[in-house]
Amino acid sequence: MNWSKGLWRGWLAAALLWVAVVAAFAAADLHGRHPFAGLYAYSETRDAFLPQHYAADEAVVEDGVRRGVVARTDFPDGTSLAAPPGLGEERVRRIAERFWAERWTRRAEVLWPWGLSAAVPPLLLLLSGALALWIARGFRKPAAPAETERQEKAVPETAAGEDAPKAAFNTRSAGGLPPFIRSLGPDPKRRRVLGAGR
Repeated sequence: MNWSKGLWRGWLAAALLWVAVVAAFAAADLHGRHPFAGLYAYSETRDAFLPQHYAADEAVVEDGVRRGVVARTDFPDGTSLAAPPGLGEERVRRIAERFWAERWTRRAEVLWPWGLSAAVPPLLLLLSGALALWIARGFRKPAAPAETERQEKAVPETAAGEDAPKAAFNTRSAGGLPPFIRSLGPDPKRRRVLGAGR
C-alpha cells in the first residue's frame, strides 16, 4: 500500500473542494457590491473615490444629476462615479479615466482576504500531513543488514560454481594430459615409429 500517493491524492481532492466552497461564498457575498458594482463619489479634499453603501445615497445622486449639481459617469462593470460638475468637464473626464484604471487595485483589496481563506488551510493541512508522514517513517524498522549481505553474495557464488567445471575442463584439454598421451597425436613420424616396433 502506497501511503504517500494516497495521502497526496486525498489532500488534492480536499484542497480543490475547499477552494470551490470559498469561491462560492465569495461570489455570493460580492455579487452586486463594491468594487464590482455600486456607486462611488469623488472627494476633492481627499482626492479619493469613496464607496457609497446606502440606498439613500443613490437617490441623492439621482436627484443631484437631475438638478445638474452632480456629474455621474457609468462604467461597463456596473460601477458609477459621482463628481461635482464644478470641476469642469475635462477634469471630470480625467477623474473618470483614473477611476476606471484603478478598478483592479480596488478588486484586489477586496479579493485578498478571500484568497488567503482559500489558500492557507490547504497549505497548513499539507504541511501537517508531510510532517506526520516524516515522523511515522522514523519509526519504520530498517532492513536486516546480515540478510541483505547474504542475498547479495548468493548470486556471485552460484555463478562461480557454474563456471568452475568449464574452467577445469578447459585446463585439462589445454595442457593437463600426460606426455605419453600427447605423443599419440596425429604425427606421421610417431605413427611410423610405433608401427616399426610391432
